[in-house]
Amino acid sequence: MNRHILAVEDDADALANLHDILELDGFQVTGAGSIKAAMDRRNWSDFAVILLDRKLPDGTAEEVLPLIRAAAPRAAIIVITGHADLNGTIAALRSGASDYLLKPVNPDLLRAAVMRAVKLLEMEEKIVQSERLAAIGQMMTVLTHESGNVLARGNALLEMLATEVEDRPAAVELIGRLEKAHLDLRRLYEEVRNYAAPIELDCERWDLGSVWRQTWRNVTSAKEHGKKCSLTEQVAGVDLRCEVDSFRFDQVFRNLFDNAIAAGPDPVSIEVSCSEAELSGKPALRIGVRDNGPGLTPTQAKRVFTPFYTTKPKGTGLGLAIVARIVEAHHGEITVQSESGCGAEFVITVPRRSRRHDEPTSDPALASSLPTNL
Repeated sequence: MNRHILAVEDDADALANLHDILELDGFQVTGAGSIKAAMDRRNWSDFAVILLDRKLPDGTAEEVLPLIRAAAPRAAIIVITGHADLNGTIAALRSGASDYLLKPVNPDLLRAAVMRAVKLLEMEEKIVQSERLAAIGQMMTVLTHESGNVLARGNALLEMLATEVEDRPAAVELIGRLEKAHLDLRRLYEEVRNYAAPIELDCERWDLGSVWRQTWRNVTSAKEHGKKCSLTEQVAGVDLRCEVDSFRFDQVFRNLFDNAIAAGPDPVSIEVSCSEAELSGKPALRIGVRDNGPGLTPTQAKRVFTPFYTTKPKGTGLGLAIVARIVEAHHGEITVQSESGCGAEFVITVPRRSRRHDEPTSDPALASSLPTNL
């Protein structure tokens, strides 16, 4: 959730009051005392909500609303006024305001209006993202299929060529590199298609420790990373069982382990720690995956789950975006904690029970028949 708010208010006491009220809910409030001070800003995209006093020393809300709407088309604008004026309210709403509050501002009404605006923005963003992913998914399904046929023909021709020049090691090596390039291209298509495809979960009760240990064995045995790698655990006394899709969580751990191995110095050291947690008032498991790599800068940490953002010289920038989608599909949360030069820790909090089992069943036999896979 974007928690940055711009408050355009010329009364210093009123501005301080807005700060005090909204910072209780974790919002970061930036103040501007005039229209000019507000319009001189260059970071409009940072703000989710703009609180705008209707009458300012250098103009009115009605005059500046079109300019603010053009500068911050996605932000919610809430006009605050000391005059209950129906015509002014209508004019503000027609000019792009999303809400209207009267002075003196009621703290509860202000907080409710801001939260309503933020949640509406989140819903709009999810709809846009879903539509974008659906379009990408359809395009990539066709592209992956057609390119797969072309690459298969190309590989067949390369294999035939290899038999013709098998007495020329340099040529054979070049053919091998071409085959690998074909494989990398196909993997790229698959990654984009998998990211865009809807995530359908098959949740059962799994010991997540057994999942990440199997993932670790596969990663370290299949990768030619040329580094010594060690995995340690801090899980004593913690129940590691949750209702999850084990295939999807294998993807989660594989991406986290792969990134740590690629970025970390030799020897690579990764630690998985677990503890009890709560999520929305329900039992959850907290899983931390910490590495001894170079860590992330604040900018990198902020963007690390953004699709197509990568710090690697080669890569799609989709691995951690896929991880975030999988965790969110389980109604969990993922964050990253890092300081540049001090490694990074990815923290996953996942509910112990899947959403389908949130409600108690009236059938005791059904309730006791959940698979364990332990």
